Amino acid sequence: MNRLFLSAALLAATVTTQAQDYTLDGVVHQTEIVPVVVSNFNGQTLDAAPAGKSKTITLSRTSFSKPMDDYNALALPELKVGNIIGHPTLGWDDTDYRIPDIVPEVYSDGWILNDVFYDGDYPVATYGRAPKTELLPWGESEKDISRRGRDPHLIMLVDPSKEVKKVYNTSSMTFPPKNRAADIDRQSVRWAVVKDGILYFSISGLMGFDGGQNAYVVAIDTSTDKTLWVSKPNTCNTDNFLIIDNSIVCGFGESDKPDFIYVLNRFTGVRKQKLWVAHGPNWLAQGSDGRLYVSLYDNHVAFKINR
Repeated sequence: MNRLFLSAALLAATVTTQAQDYTLDGVVHQTEIVPVVVSNFNGQTLDAAPAGKSKTITLSRTSFSKPMDDYNALALPELKVGNIIGHPTLGWDDTDYRIPDIVPEVYSDGWILNDVFYDGDYPVATYGRAPKTELLPWGESEKDISRRGRDPHLIMLVDPSKEVKKVYNTSSMTFPPKNRAADIDRQSVRWAVVKDGILYFSISGLMGFDGGQNAYVVAIDTSTDKTLWVSKPNTCNTDNFLIIDNSIVCGFGESDKPDFIYVLNRFTGVRKQKLWVAHGPNWLAQGSDGRLYVSLYDNHVAFKINR
């Protein structure tokens, strides 16, 4: 049996919520750790959206004249990109975002903060393995480069209305290794948002080691911890995705495959639109002018958002 399906089957039979506390500024905070259960890694989308939620946006190509050569350009004031990755206190990119007081830098036996996402109802934090201290060939270690946790697979919901914080463990979404190190034998969380009580996250890993089972968007009901849907594989490996009305907009790109922008129904996970792009998409931003801006590998495109 494929290791993915075996792992999911075992989890489905034995899922239990575990507790793990952390101390921050002398205060003990309680958390619950919940395994993410996925039963079908070829996608488990839903047949129908709730009443009134089936209509999604559509995208149509338009011209784009502003220079946008890299990620930093997506932080222009007129664009809504959501969270800007990076926190100065951890030696990341120089941004104005700060880590919420309730979010620890270290969680649960050395899991290190990777990022905090602000583009939802409340902040969501991700944690990965501690950066290695062994020197790389050019004389620096992972930790010298950045204190961020690597290969994040823990997602902490920082809901201010809850005294007990919830942490989802996505480590069940591994793929069969091919001579790979155990500490990266998993897909990593790239983006996470809580909207209307649903946790949406994208997760992907290195291509070529995945057996075609990679780059998903996943939706979880945070009140029941039930996995509502999992997109088809090879749907999202962009650095972020956007929630627009009833839709999720994301992208997928790989060197030896066609590259696309996808529109999903956020209540079912079904792909509603598929648009080819010339190069691998990286970042997406929503403009106040009603357009979607996408930074590609070496250029950019724009689409009109039709509601």
